[in-house]
Amino acid sequence: MLFTDDLKCIQSDIKKTLRPSNAPTPPSNFGSPSHGKLKADEWRACIEFDLPVSLAKLWGGEVADGDHDYALALESTFLLAMAIRYATSHRSTPRHLEKYLNYMQKYLQTVLDLHPSGKLLPNHHNALHLPKFMEYFGPIHGWWMFPFERLIGLLQKHKTNFKFGELEETVIKTFCATSYLKRLLN
Repeated sequence: MLFTDDLKCIQSDIKKTLRPSNAPTPPSNFGSPSHGKLKADEWRACIEFDLPVSLAKLWGGEVADGDHDYALALESTFLLAMAIRYATSHRSTPRHLEKYLNYMQKYLQTVLDLHPSGKLLPNHHNALHLPKFMEYFGPIHGWWMFPFERLIGLLQKHKTNFKFGELEETVIKTFCATSYLKRLLN
């Protein structure tokens, strides 16, 4: 449902949005092949705020005119944004878990409604088990892997010349020092 002009508008909105310094910023070339695959944290940043706002701006007229497909796609986007918001909250109370599960189930239903011949994927199924993990382990912030994803991405970009240990030690020390400094500044 996204056309090239829609994508350009979303990219423009991302560039124009002012954010707090500690808020993740989606890539300004979101959706273009030049960016490559988005990391989980970049997807989260896009879906939590940028996509819902941009799509509401883009598709508001079609929804107001009664276009069912645009209305359902916009509703689906907002449901996913709300599910992510509850999942990534710093709380894992029974109410938060219930809200997350409710939004996720409604989101998955809209996916099926938008694509009646499509099938849900294993990640969709796994998302329904997230509340149990949050109940066992607490808020996701305590056990998610975004920092390690970034570290692995950095390591993959460096040539090691088969000298194992030196680069890893330097990178992990730098990563730890940067994390410590960031925590102090926040």
